[in-house]
Amino acid sequence: MSASAVLEHVVILCIRGGFFLGCRRYLIHSLYADLQDLSLPETASIELETLPMPSGASAQPTRSTLHSTISRVVFASCFTETCMMFFLLLSQGLSIFQPSVRLVQWKISLALLLVNIILTIPSSISLVLSVGASARDASPSRVCSPRLLLNLIPVVLYLFALSYIPLPGALAPTGFVAGVLARLVVLGTTILGLLSGFGAISSAWPYLPFVNRAKSLPTEQDLRAAEHSLDRIRADLATLNGELTRTSASSTDGSWISRVATSFRGGDSRAQEMKGLRALEAEMSRNFDDLTRRYQEHTYRRTFRGRVVAVVGRLFAVYCVVRIVSSALHLLFPSNAGYNTTTSDLLTDLLAYSLSIVSREEVVGRDDVALISRQISLGLVGVIILMSLRLVLRGVTRALQVTSRNLGASLMLLVLAELIGIYLLSTIVQLRTSFPPENTGSTDADGNTKDTNLFSTIPAYEVFGPLFDCAFLATTAVSVFVRWTADRVDGMGR
Repeated sequence: MSASAVLEHVVILCIRGGFFLGCRRYLIHSLYADLQDLSLPETASIELETLPMPSGASAQPTRSTLHSTISRVVFASCFTETCMMFFLLLSQGLSIFQPSVRLVQWKISLALLLVNIILTIPSSISLVLSVGASARDASPSRVCSPRLLLNLIPVVLYLFALSYIPLPGALAPTGFVAGVLARLVVLGTTILGLLSGFGAISSAWPYLPFVNRAKSLPTEQDLRAAEHSLDRIRADLATLNGELTRTSASSTDGSWISRVATSFRGGDSRAQEMKGLRALEAEMSRNFDDLTRRYQEHTYRRTFRGRVVAVVGRLFAVYCVVRIVSSALHLLFPSNAGYNTTTSDLLTDLLAYSLSIVSREEVVGRDDVALISRQISLGLVGVIILMSLRLVLRGVTRALQVTSRNLGASLMLLVLAELIGIYLLSTIVQLRTSFPPENTGSTDADGNTKDTNLFSTIPAYEVFGPLFDCAFLATTAVSVFVRWTADRVDGMGR
């Protein structure tokens, strides 16, 4: 290895360290605080671990919990390798560094990213759930307990299920890493299709005409009436609760048989009335929150900024609808889908065709316009996915029944790292068709030609296009049915 190659390796390692430290110092600092606010719904209760210290207690230095340290390190590692892979692709396009140096560093980043996605992140999630939320749970005996080994069983099952993911027939991996990467791309393409379908409906639904016609705009008088009714119900509930408390206190001297008989009868009429008032209060509170939200949205849309946001939202909703139609046409007419050359849709294809007509061939070629349209389409799909990430991350903490804001934020950070890694792999597979390299190989000292193209280590996208469209349309259909049913139920409730 020449001295220049060693120097380039050192420079790339320094860049990798800069990405890692920058992520730990700046990105995670703000992201973790946002995830803490997102981890739990708004409640009137106060989390015990966030209570202030007594005024007479001596201040102790805060110590990071184990789950916080693990999630931050794993996320920073995953984010660093994703940035490094994009940086190496950019270096290949600009012919920076030697091809052999780029290829070695690319393989290192790809291997580390695969280890994070397949092993490190699932194991970290299991470890975080088994250890708990407090710093005192981070003792070595707790970490190495037999309970932890039991919690690693889902990780083993995950790896076992991953090994049985079928590969497309047109794909023939040549090695272990290629097979693992292809299976992850299959899984990632499916997940991205699901997130894209969910995000497309979530983004387009508020701007659909039949949705807006079904809901009337609330006024200030409606808000005052709803708030007055809710206050009355809460006052009646508080009064009845006080009466039940006094009644239960006076009946403590009763016989054991009378108390058992009362419990078998389901309580007296006041207890039944209490249950009914609580159910009514919950329903009226939900309706009042919905009225308040719609009134605030209507007030905001009357401002200049709100009008701009509404126009952008409508345009994006149009794109989501066009994307759905385009995916359906790709599945109905696979011969015209063009999976081998493009990942765009009808809207971006129309943009490419229009630009190729109005522009001169020597200024903007048809191939260049098609390349730009594919990049725009890929970026818009990423925006759709970002629209759905907030609800997905909140759903993860609810599904795992997380009761700690810090623990929920740590789990969200790990899940976000997994999604970022999977999204990067699927994006690079699509970029392989969008950025064909000029130099595909180099000659070694023996005269043998070695492939130094970074895209040669990843599979082609044409075998994954139909899978994305199937997952995208399936999630779209389910989301439309769920939202339409929910709106009908809410309409009948009002």
